[in-house]
Amino acid sequence: MQTGDLEDELTCAVCLHVYQDPVTLPCQHSFCLTCIEGVWAQTTGPGGFECPQCRRKFNPRPSLERNFTLCNIVEKYNRSQPPADSAHAVCEYCIETPTPAVKTCLKCETSFCSRHLQPHLLKEAYKDHTLIEPASDFTGRQCFHHKKVFEVYCKDDAECVCISCIIVGKHKSHTLLSLDQAQAVIKTRINELKGKLSNSFYEWRRQLEEDEEYTLKLIDEEGLRALSQIRNCSEALNKRMEQITLIDGEIQSLVQRDSLSFIQNWKQLLSR
Repeated sequence: MQTGDLEDELTCAVCLHVYQDPVTLPCQHSFCLTCIEGVWAQTTGPGGFECPQCRRKFNPRPSLERNFTLCNIVEKYNRSQPPADSAHAVCEYCIETPTPAVKTCLKCETSFCSRHLQPHLLKEAYKDHTLIEPASDFTGRQCFHHKKVFEVYCKDDAECVCISCIIVGKHKSHTLLSLDQAQAVIKTRINELKGKLSNSFYEWRRQLEEDEEYTLKLIDEEGLRALSQIRNCSEALNKRMEQITLIDGEIQSLVQRDSLSFIQNWKQLLSR
């Protein structure tokens, strides 16, 4: 199986990312634990709890069983994936023998192996330095104008900026947030949007179910009317057949009589 195909199989249908702590519902569909709990917290209606994938309803709330097999597969898959931007990230202090970096410091703009990273982990002077996964290219993390690493988020313009941007640039008087604060705000907005969308989808599904029920009811009622008409026609036809049979018998009897009786009674018989 190709890596892309495997990732598709390991993708949660709610968050569209690789599973994190996957759990399985009684319908055998799996979701991230936080995803399914979030969906149910936003969309649970009077009909009970619903699978976001197959729409099967459960009442009462089913237990969320951790899928250990899927957890192991996801863990192996994650270990097989190279860290982002780490293909050429090496420790910049290992001059003679290039060593793969384990972290990159955004403030120093330097990557470190596990040995040269120790000062950043132990010394007080480096406590405000931000460490990320190994990265060799800072282009996407630097201000185009000042060539400095982004450290602040401008809420007014919804973009990341460097320190120089807020001192001498156009963002000087804007509302500013730390990157951690901005991340929290954006996550909150995303969760609110997901909640609104989930509510909208719930209402649409509810309306569709009501429309389906109403349409099926109309079809049933029309079917009953058609059956009633068929039964009425059948009863009328049976009565007519009985009458024709009776007349036919009387005609046969009339034929056996003399000519005068036949002539006197045939018009009255046919008028029936």
